Amino acid sequence: MAKTELNANDLKPAARLAPVIDPARVELQHSGQVWREYLVRCPADMVSDDLKEPSIWKKLQASGSRNALKKFDRLLIVAFDESWVAEAIVASADNKGAVLARPRITTMPERYDKLFNDGTYRIEWNGYGFVSVRIADGHVMTQPVSSAALAERLLVALYPTRAA
Repeated sequence: MAKTELNANDLKPAARLAPVIDPARVELQHSGQVWREYLVRCPADMVSDDLKEPSIWKKLQASGSRNALKKFDRLLIVAFDESWVAEAIVASADNKGAVLARPRITTMPERYDKLFNDGTYRIEWNGYGFVSVRIADGHVMTQPVSSAALAERLLVALYPTRAA
């Protein structure tokens, strides 16, 4: 029997496609005379290294929206779970993507106050706001709200009230 030999070219890792930024998650902070400032919220599966890939901006750039990036625009890019933020300046942009000039990554500290969890429901951040989630099946029980305290208040309404 003939042995098959493997060489380094045969053992290529599977390529990971960087997720694409949703144009609805890009918000204008300020528009000046020369550049604009945006807040960008990343999808859940994005890592900071994906910012090197110009194609992550293709939906935003191809959409023809007023938020399409231009040279010198400034971005504050926030991870889905808010574990890191990146500050960047757009070096170049066209209708296929945008190149960022050396994004500066800042790792955010872990929450010092833990979110509510009673064994049946828990409060969690879903990228848009705080929601109540049923632990048994992961079903989101409330609409996203701006604060954990408001989410806890909505969670109380999920429990049955005592009969008078």
